[in-house]
Amino acid sequence: MQNKAIEIFYLFFQGILTFQVLIFFVLYIMTNRKDLLYYSLFLLFAATYFFINAPNTFFGIPEDVVWNSAWYSYINTPVIIIENLFYLLFLKTFFDDTTKDNLVSRVFRYTLLLIPFLFLLFILLTVLQINKQMIFYTVKLIAVIPAIVVAFVVLKKKLAYATLVVNGLLCTIAGTFITVCMIALGNYGVHHLFTDMYPLFFIRAGLLGDMIFYLVAILKKWHFQEKQLAIEKLQSQLAIEQIRNKISGELHDDFGSTLSGISMYSYMIGELIQTGKYEQAKQSAGVIQKSANDMAHNLGDLVWAINPNHDSLQKLVQRLEEYAQDMAAAKNVQLYLNIPAHLNAYTLPVESRRNVYLFCKEAINNAIKYSNCTLLQLNVIENNGTLNFTVSDNGKGFNSATVKHGNGLENMQKRAEEIGAAFLLQSEKKTGSVLSLQIKIT
Repeated sequence: MQNKAIEIFYLFFQGILTFQVLIFFVLYIMTNRKDLLYYSLFLLFAATYFFINAPNTFFGIPEDVVWNSAWYSYINTPVIIIENLFYLLFLKTFFDDTTKDNLVSRVFRYTLLLIPFLFLLFILLTVLQINKQMIFYTVKLIAVIPAIVVAFVVLKKKLAYATLVVNGLLCTIAGTFITVCMIALGNYGVHHLFTDMYPLFFIRAGLLGDMIFYLVAILKKWHFQEKQLAIEKLQSQLAIEQIRNKISGELHDDFGSTLSGISMYSYMIGELIQTGKYEQAKQSAGVIQKSANDMAHNLGDLVWAINPNHDSLQKLVQRLEEYAQDMAAAKNVQLYLNIPAHLNAYTLPVESRRNVYLFCKEAINNAIKYSNCTLLQLNVIENNGTLNFTVSDNGKGFNSATVKHGNGLENMQKRAEEIGAAFLLQSEKKTGSVLSLQIKIT
């Protein structure tokens, strides 16, 4: 016998559910967020499932007519499977950017792999004309387990919207569990209003709670992310200001002292010429020329490094290649470069790009000038979010444990520390040297 209050709730719930399908799909179009698309599709198939299983409430068709029809046995189970597939995809997408938990990743990977298996099992049971009720229990269990794991991880990480998310998941878990119990009791001959007429009442109520909590949670999550973006923007501005101050200091210290030296040597040249010391004047002019060339190169490196058009790793590698080719050609050294093409799209912040360039430039310069090598290699690889820049040679090498840190090694260590990178040095006599800079990328 039908219950009027529950029938009214079913109509109200289905209206809310259909409306939420449209709301989340519109939000997806506006934001292009996949979690909204998956949630919208999950609600769409949930609504379809409820329409199919309450034909008398929505269409005035007796349940027995629908449930005993051939098309019902072919459609009902696939709808359940697809509904829970989109729910799993929603959970995975929504929490991927916040949990970063290996356990969660493994659980989702394994449970999503079970979905194709359930489809094959459905086809097999249909061909063999075997009851497919077990698939309903299985797919609900598959959806509940990741939800429990996610709830645990979210609470452990104490996210800003953790309580809302967990409450929504608990609503779904509780509604699903009670519904499965009602269906199982009905199959074992327990007769009750909820086992005979309304076994899906609890899953509807749980889904309604999940929708309400998720709406609030997603708004809070967006607010949280906007705050994070604002903080990152402020940190970026502070970083730019620090770079400006550093560049200003370098211009004052390095170029200022160089210009002072040029001024002093210019004055000396005038006095040397007046006293007839032409050879010494010529040597002083050579010092001025070398200082001016060095300053021009350093200024060129500085201007290149802060140019936003050179943010890509491809531009960095091109400049290093040009420098290495010029240096190698002067000493008849063979040059080998290994930079995978897919790394060209990577970008580095200004300070990181500048220090990486100067590090590699120093390493190339030292190898060409002091190692007596015949082969120089520059390799760039990416491994687990880390870029590894390696300069190696087949030169005379040195004992890295006892050698004094001259020839730019201290500068390279300092540059690595400035950008939070790791500096690795491997060298033995007569076996060449390997210098590496390992920097984390985001």
